[in-house]
Amino acid sequence: MLLVEDESLVAMNVEDMLLDLGCEVVLAMRLDKALAYASSEPFDLAVLDVNLGDARSYPVADLLFERCTPFLFATGYGRQGLEGAYRKVPVLQKPYQAGPLEHLLIHLLTCEVPARKDNLELRVACACQDPGCPEGSGSFRADPGR
Repeated sequence: MLLVEDESLVAMNVEDMLLDLGCEVVLAMRLDKALAYASSEPFDLAVLDVNLGDARSYPVADLLFERCTPFLFATGYGRQGLEGAYRKVPVLQKPYQAGPLEHLLIHLLTCEVPARKDNLELRVACACQDPGCPEGSGSFRADPGR
């Protein structure tokens, strides 16, 4: 999992939450590092802080869209704080809490998510719509044996 977060204490807290869920985490605290990781390594998921100091994480989001990597934005401003082209991306409201983080990760792994930012989205089939698999059933474990 790629975690892009520029605040040290927040990054450590979220990294701990993700590790508790069994994720392997690659942390980028600057836009240039996040772009390098997103363009060179495959990730199953990503969590992007929107505001990275003077920069925004939108270029990383664009790379993840191109690679069809599910991701969410984390921001204290909610969906209203996003540029219009990114408003269909799931948003985790800061401050981070373990329950909502886990819920959104499950959603990213099992449900329809935008695969592109423009109006010509591709959609990933949602396992949650299967009558035998109600949304929220089970819990997220990146490493079930852990």
